[in-house]
Amino acid sequence: MKLTKHLAGAAVLAWAAMSAVSPAKAADIVVTHYGSLMYGAPYAIAMEKGYFTEAGADVTGILTSKGGGTSVRNMMAGDTPFAEVALPAAISAIKEGFPIRIVSMSTAGSSALLVTRPGEKLENAEDLKGKRLVYSRPKSVSEAIFLGIVEAAGLKPEDVKMVAIGDFGAGLTALEHNEIDVAIIPEPIYSRKKAAGADYQVLPWLSALTPYSAGTVGIVTEEMLAAQPDQIRAIIAGRAKAVRFMYDQPEEAAAIIARVYDMEPAIISAAISNIRAMTDHWWGAGDIDYKAMDGMANMMASVGLVDLPIDWTAYVDESVLDAKATQ
Repeated sequence: MKLTKHLAGAAVLAWAAMSAVSPAKAADIVVTHYGSLMYGAPYAIAMEKGYFTEAGADVTGILTSKGGGTSVRNMMAGDTPFAEVALPAAISAIKEGFPIRIVSMSTAGSSALLVTRPGEKLENAEDLKGKRLVYSRPKSVSEAIFLGIVEAAGLKPEDVKMVAIGDFGAGLTALEHNEIDVAIIPEPIYSRKKAAGADYQVLPWLSALTPYSAGTVGIVTEEMLAAQPDQIRAIIAGRAKAVRFMYDQPEEAAAIIARVYDMEPAIISAAISNIRAMTDHWWGAGDIDYKAMDGMANMMASVGLVDLPIDWTAYVDESVLDAKATQ
């Protein structure tokens, strides 16, 4: 998730080469991990049901990426009106000088399962002592999440062993080979692996200790915000209607998402149920929850990614949020 200076430099050069923003027109938007993780689920619904068009946004397609920093770069390098990215990526980009603003908040709370091997005794904080917890890399959000969990359990960082091992797949392989004791699995990866016969012991009590924080946010360039506020407002409204549809019609929503994600509807349905068991309204309608934003900022600060406090007025512009559309 961390945005490097090389990425920042490349994106700023791309931004400098862009021509002035034209009037609202058909365009793709960028969504982190679209088609693979559940952040993009409402966009699949909005495209299928015509909610963007209904709201007045001419969205022609969804571009994806493997991480927040790449999503920011993709938006900056093309005439793209909107992107949903990880909040840490948005914060890092703005700190680097990118002319962008956060205009909506998309997800907040826990959505990934914490698991161990079947039969492993991990029932409370005392059992957590001495265990090996996997995260992606130093100064990453996954490291910050586990540090927050350890603190919430009443333990100190030295009471556990933190192991940097790479992506989710590497963590699961390490878990299966008894090289670590606790791994993170996001949806729908967990439900897909379970359907394929994988056997993990889920640790809901540990997931419940995850600090409350914002996950992904909507961002736009300052120029696009000034030139096409109605287009951006319509994108947010179209997504918000899709979120309401997901909560009101979960089975039909799962079928739509499954077609777009090329997965079985039962897998997507299970993924939605598991996420809602952890955070009932993980997908938000767009309104900004500053408690959740502060939660992520606090976790980022715990691993040295930002200094506190963050003045959100330098990062957020709520002018395109329609109170009716986001309720």
